[in-house]
Amino acid sequence: MGGSLLALGLGNSLLWSLYLLLTRHVVNDAGLDAGAYTLVQLLTAGLVMLWLGRRAPGSWRELLAPWTLGYAFLRVAINGATAAAVVWLAVTQSTLLATVNVLIGAASSWWLTRQRPSRHDWPGLALMTAGLAAFAMALAPPAWRGLAWLVASETMAVAASWMIARHPRNRLTDLGARSRFTGEILVAASLALILVWSVLGVTGIVASPWTGAGDAFGRGELWFYAVLSGLLFRAPGTWLGFWTINRTGVQTYLIALTAMPFFAIALEAMAARLGWVSPPGLSSVEWVAAATILAASVWLIVVRLRSTP
Repeated sequence: MGGSLLALGLGNSLLWSLYLLLTRHVVNDAGLDAGAYTLVQLLTAGLVMLWLGRRAPGSWRELLAPWTLGYAFLRVAINGATAAAVVWLAVTQSTLLATVNVLIGAASSWWLTRQRPSRHDWPGLALMTAGLAAFAMALAPPAWRGLAWLVASETMAVAASWMIARHPRNRLTDLGARSRFTGEILVAASLALILVWSVLGVTGIVASPWTGAGDAFGRGELWFYAVLSGLLFRAPGTWLGFWTINRTGVQTYLIALTAMPFFAIALEAMAARLGWVSPPGLSSVEWVAAATILAASVWLIVVRLRSTP
């Protein structure tokens, strides 16, 4: 992995860290509906990407292609599992524990490609395992439910990354075609989300998006922040993520994302000084575990830099 690709991956991690901070501040403080917020930003980002790729050949029927629909519903499942996880886990805890995707990615890569991790990767993977185990053991018993949901979410996220990596359209070099591909996926994900949400609402499992005072989409603040988030974060973040997977592979993409929780902690600390959010609340054991995870992340990134010819 060259320096430019590392910068691309780390830049994407920083972008998603800013997104998490904005979402935490806006959704929590303004009391916005999280489902509606996600849906509007997905649709906004998708339509922008489709507009940017408007000159690329394609058809609206691609939105209903089996692969696209399968990926879209998988993204809905990932969002649902993540939402369930944060019921029991704090935001900082969930972002740190999400680095388990590196271990899942290493195992899946070994299984799918029949290539075991390099001998230089093993110390970093061992450090990551130790840090995650220490962090998990420091959790209060109820938070283990959140951890289970998070592992499920990250397992599906790794599967989604492999789906993207192996799709022929993610190997295209034309920027317009790549934008159209990204846009189709985002729009399909938004349609899958409203369909699943509506069905769950009808069955009474969750509150329906179409009931209540003005329904879930009736607030102007929601549209403003969700559209802004879609334009600034969801659209470029998804495009960069797909591009990074194409250029570096799934496992290197996941390793670059391990920087995200540490960007998020730094950004939260700065935002806390401004009174926007509460400071990261970790115990001493969790801080030590987080430092171990950071050391593992740095090790794995350096290994990939040094492996570049």
